[in-house]
Amino acid sequence: MSMINQLQDVKTKDFAKHCYESSSVDKLRDAAEGSPDKAEMEHWGLTEGQWEEAIVAALADHEAKE
Repeated sequence: MSMINQLQDVKTKDFAKHCYESSSVDKLRDAAEGSPDKAEMEHWGLTEGQWEEAIVAALADHEAKE
């Protein structure tokens, strides 16, 4: 999880770890290409930018593992 570990914001990092552990590469790719999930943003207390940063980091770490 090298990209996730580089995140500075605690909420963003926590959400990225959650995404990495609970989502497939395909699901993360779909999320990265689509609009931010408003329900997840509200639940995790994230801005749109934080949500996007977490998704990208989780996806990058999954792809690095492949």
